[in-house]
Amino acid sequence: MTTTPETGRPAAEVLEAELVARPGGRLLRSTRFLAAFIAELAMGLLPAPSLSDVVVTRRDDGTEVLRVPAGDPTVPGDMLRLVQRQLAEQDLPTFLAGWGPTGRA
Repeated sequence: MTTTPETGRPAAEVLEAELVARPGGRLLRSTRFLAAFIAELAMGLLPAPSLSDVVVTRRDDGTEVLRVPAGDPTVPGDMLRLVQRQLAEQDLPTFLAGWGPTGRA
């Protein structure tokens, strides 16, 4: 394994994660919100669309490295906490390998 400056240090020193609204215009966001409301009324029988994304960016230049749907709109912070915990516990190569080929740090 090649040693890089990111190996051995927590990925959180290089990357940060935040919860942001999913992209799209007002109509698309309103449609997602309505669909999430209907799914909630159906008591989980229908899949609810994610209203937010967890976005991981490089601290130095703000480049987006990873974007994943936050999941259940009633608890969007669960995915954010998972990503933040992994950023704190793993080095950069390990974190990016775990999230697949979308990482481009």
